[in-house]
Amino acid sequence: NNNNNANLQSGGEHIFTVCNGGSLRCIDTELACSLEQFRNPNAASASSPILWSIENAHNLGINKLYQLPHWSPCGAALVTGDDVGTVRLWDTRMCGNTNNNQNSTNTKNNPFDDLMKLPTGCIQHWKVNHDYITDFETNNEGTTLFASSGDGALSIFDVRYANRKGTTRSVVLPDIDPRNPKPPPPQSKNQKPTWETLGYSQSDNQEDELLSLALLKNSSKLLCGTQQGILSLFSYGQWGDISDRFPGHPQSIDALLKIDEDTVLTGSSDGLVRAVQLLPNSLLGVLGGHDGFPVEGLGWSAGRKLVGSVSHDEYIRLWDGSFLNEDDEEEEGMGDGEMQRDDDVVPNSKQGLGGVSTKGKANGDDSGDDWEDMDEDDDEDMDSDDSDSDDSGDGGAGSKPKKRENIFKTEN
Repeated sequence: NNNNNANLQSGGEHIFTVCNGGSLRCIDTELACSLEQFRNPNAASASSPILWSIENAHNLGINKLYQLPHWSPCGAALVTGDDVGTVRLWDTRMCGNTNNNQNSTNTKNNPFDDLMKLPTGCIQHWKVNHDYITDFETNNEGTTLFASSGDGALSIFDVRYANRKGTTRSVVLPDIDPRNPKPPPPQSKNQKPTWETLGYSQSDNQEDELLSLALLKNSSKLLCGTQQGILSLFSYGQWGDISDRFPGHPQSIDALLKIDEDTVLTGSSDGLVRAVQLLPNSLLGVLGGHDGFPVEGLGWSAGRKLVGSVSHDEYIRLWDGSFLNEDDEEEEGMGDGEMQRDDDVVPNSKQGLGGVSTKGKANGDDSGDDWEDMDEDDDEDMDSDDSDSDDSGDGGAGSKPKKRENIFKTEN
């Protein structure tokens, strides 16, 4: 089975992995990096790096893996999302005791016996989406979990629901027949909302696949990357429909990485990693690219000095991201002679992969500057976005977005 996703524990001792066969595994990083098991695979001292494995964590392939912060109500629980919209929470302390039991019973029981039973270690099960889960995000307190899906709906889950007494551990909505879709029945006035009774809420269908998530503006805005290349913004607590949108990406936005409260990096199917400012909306530059192969993952290094990107070209590329974290005071203290305008910045051989370009070039490839082509067509959309941003300006909690020229710069 192919490995679909991996997550490194905050301490670095364990790596959690999922695959398209539905399994969930925990790997000891020290043992996995040891060469002893390869030199003497039959030796008694060669311990397996796999600490525990749940082979049937999901009935179908797992598409996304996420870990809650350790201060959440469920601790550092794992979250998995599969190809049909199922979301499950996992207590890793319980998962570690299931390996031996599963190996001894799988050969005795019919595989369909436990089809409706939750696996050991699963503390909550939600099945409210009807297509594959694409990304997860949490609020700062770790009490609310956001899940984007290919069915076009954003799901919001109450993590505290898993610890609440008297609630069901399995919440399942009936599947929708794509040949005869029916809208959900209207909720009566006396009926309690699903947030209170079932621990979840959902947005309206956005008629576009939601592929990536990032929480911005001091947790007042939730950013979604979509299949059509539009950055959609939800106002926190108002999940019915989006409040702002920023078109411009020529293809789907498969990955988002937060830089600060106003800025994100986007990974797109056209192979480019861009920096974008939200409210006011602006393209800041292109960090790099994967020669036209879709970018499906972005992440910071431990010290936030490097940005890693993964793509269909089977390469992990590291980009210099140190300049993205420089303080405003240091930037304001620099003289004009020490900084170039972002329009003049181009990749430099001395800078390596960290060279930044706003002319759509990465590693010498010309992207054609798709953003300039769309400016004239989307003037009306941008004007409406700016007016919407004025209404939602309080969501930034008074923080003033960084100036464009203060974000992307290189030394002379």
